[in-house]
Amino acid sequence: MSNRDHLVDGLHSILEDLWGGSDQIAASEFRKLMAWRERAVKSAVPTYRAGTFPGPVFQDAQDLGFLEFAAPAMFNIEAAFNSGDSNTTAERIKDLLSSLSARQSA
Repeated sequence: MSNRDHLVDGLHSILEDLWGGSDQIAASEFRKLMAWRERAVKSAVPTYRAGTFPGPVFQDAQDLGFLEFAAPAMFNIEAAFNSGDSNTTAERIKDLLSSLSARQSA
């Protein structure tokens, strides 16, 4: 599963939890997704160059631009979770999914 797929699937799952009335579960899952995104954007995938001393050479994370694009909206979603308004939170998640879908199509 790519980073892009993991992010989108996670947001869909959180939205379903919100619609099902499981606000606490959705908030917990969103915190996990935020932490995962932070780890995923770090360029921590070591590669090695042939014929050189075997030191790591770091490369960009998979789908880095996609994950960075989602960051501001995810912080807005986090603020909505913190305010306790599940309707606003659901709207912000739907908006993010729409913008991610548009970005993926472009």
